[in-house]
Amino acid sequence: MEMKLDQQLNLLKHMVGKSKGTRYISVSSGKGGVGKTLVSINIGEILSERGKKVLIFDGDLGLSNIHLMYGIAPTKDLSDLVRGFATIEELPVKVNEHLYFISGGSGFQDLADLPRERLGTIVQKLYEYAEDNFDYVVIDTPPGIHRTTILLTSCADIPIILTTPEPTALMDAYALIKVINREEGVENFYVIINKADSYAEAKAVAESLSLMVMKYTNARINFIGFMHYRKNLIRNVVDQKPVDKKFKEELREALINLDLEVDGREGFWSKILKKLGV
Repeated sequence: MEMKLDQQLNLLKHMVGKSKGTRYISVSSGKGGVGKTLVSINIGEILSERGKKVLIFDGDLGLSNIHLMYGIAPTKDLSDLVRGFATIEELPVKVNEHLYFISGGSGFQDLADLPRERLGTIVQKLYEYAEDNFDYVVIDTPPGIHRTTILLTSCADIPIILTTPEPTALMDAYALIKVINREEGVENFYVIINKADSYAEAKAVAESLSLMVMKYTNARINFIGFMHYRKNLIRNVVDQKPVDKKFKEELREALINLDLEVDGREGFWSKILKKLGV
């Protein structure tokens, strides 16, 4: 006898209750233009160089740009999966032996807008594919206080917030942290400062952000590193060369300060279902 929708969803929740070992890293920012996609790509590159299987997931649904950074046009994207025009196996685009990415595509704005049954099916497919094939999933979230950003950041094992010394970027980063903390109860965030002139400047920016966060929320931030401001990065993006040697080395140092082996947590996809009310 065919299972009812609620029975199917309950079975799915049981399946995705615990991660099989895949780690989920979100990279978020309070505003656009701070280098979030570059950081996501370079985190993926660094982890893949360690021999880890890595999937970069472009969570900016409808406005994906990771494929533009790489200069690779995907034949299928997440919107094709949602509309039933592709299987999950057709979505990943190979960058190298250990690194792949999935484009968010276009045509829809939010997973939360999908019917419960369809959403459950999509989550099951993503869960099974990610957990069976990858050690890490790096999620490039939409910039700003977008509900998809709040969802993906709050469910990640390692939520990274990227900002710059620019006052508006700093205030927007604080606003994003405050919303995620108050609405979703996330208390620990990892902060990287991009486009800093020096370590001293980056440290001062991180301390300023930390003071605001501790004063008005019950969250705390962990400053893990910084990258210098480089004019040539803009040219690299235009030339579709998202990996800069010096940028990547500074980011590699930041990741040394991060515990990437997070164990014993509720599964990423289980939290997704719970927060979407499925």
